[in-house]
Amino acid sequence: MRLLRYVAWKAVTAFAGSLAVVVVIFLAVEFAENAGLFSGPGWVPAALQVLAYRAAAFAYQTAPAAMLLAAAVTASGLRRTREYTAMRAVGLGPWRVAGPVLLVAAVAAAALTVFDDAVVVGASARADEIMAKRFQRGGMGRWQEPKRWFRGRDGRRIYHLRGSGAGRVFERVTVLEVTDDFKLARRIDAARMSPGPSGEWILEGVEERTFGAGGRMHLERDPRRAYRFEEDPEAFSIVPGRPAQLRRATLYEQRAIRRRLGLRVAEFDLEWQNKLAYPLAGLPASLVTLALALRRERKGHITAALVEAVGVSLAFWVAQGLGWSLGLSGRLSPEVAIWSPYLLFLAAGVWGLRRSA
Repeated sequence: MRLLRYVAWKAVTAFAGSLAVVVVIFLAVEFAENAGLFSGPGWVPAALQVLAYRAAAFAYQTAPAAMLLAAAVTASGLRRTREYTAMRAVGLGPWRVAGPVLLVAAVAAAALTVFDDAVVVGASARADEIMAKRFQRGGMGRWQEPKRWFRGRDGRRIYHLRGSGAGRVFERVTVLEVTDDFKLARRIDAARMSPGPSGEWILEGVEERTFGAGGRMHLERDPRRAYRFEEDPEAFSIVPGRPAQLRRATLYEQRAIRRRLGLRVAEFDLEWQNKLAYPLAGLPASLVTLALALRRERKGHITAALVEAVGVSLAFWVAQGLGWSLGLSGRLSPEVAIWSPYLLFLAAGVWGLRRSA
């Protein structure tokens, strides 16, 4: 237990130091990149707000890399002071170093999971909002645009809903009903659509056109009419924002709603898996780094370990990017696309440590 606490404390201090350095570097790059935009009255407090929000996001994004660096520094420090040599002399293998480091990585992963939902999601969205509104920098993009076209779950009803959708109330609504061979059977136009008390939709200023054989059309007008569509008022609860800026519970709900309405859902499925996997990235990457740092006949200490850690980080990032691209294109399922790099590095790390024993 004393050895475990000793190695774990070294890993904790190395992780905290690495994370602080990496976040400061990223903030410096962020400030330099946007220095030309930071201007106008009161720009200093606004810029500081942006950097504070970005710091939270950067800490989450770079924590696995900091854990990887911490593993390299811890293992190399023990080798440099000959402590690892003494451990091997009394029959203690590389897992006596890897165990405490991985324990710290697991605790960090649990903290990151909570930190993401509690802080990062809101901070990232708030930083984008300030940059867009205060400094007129784009980037909100299509994720902030309200969705207007929806397709019903049976594929035979298509909705065009305008307005903000606040309170699930829409204006200038068009509902198209098509046949199995995609011919227009009915068109409903309304000035306003709002949810009713019993799950139905209340349409106001209604014009309903029914199309029959031979091009015949029947028109009905009504100031107010109730419709019971297959899509209930909860079905159009589309939340704007990038998938990464949604909390886990919201992201889970949005996946189901978007799939039901025929909207693109690939990014949401991938992000859902990524939110589960990303906090754990420090474990397999650290395992590979430890396998390299503790291998037999290894030469060099801190500098060599840092170079190896950067190499492992780059390889892991490439594997993640490749998996994301294949998942986005539909060539891999979201589960395989996100989790395969983790399993690959985990297997490589275990194999490397076994060879070092």
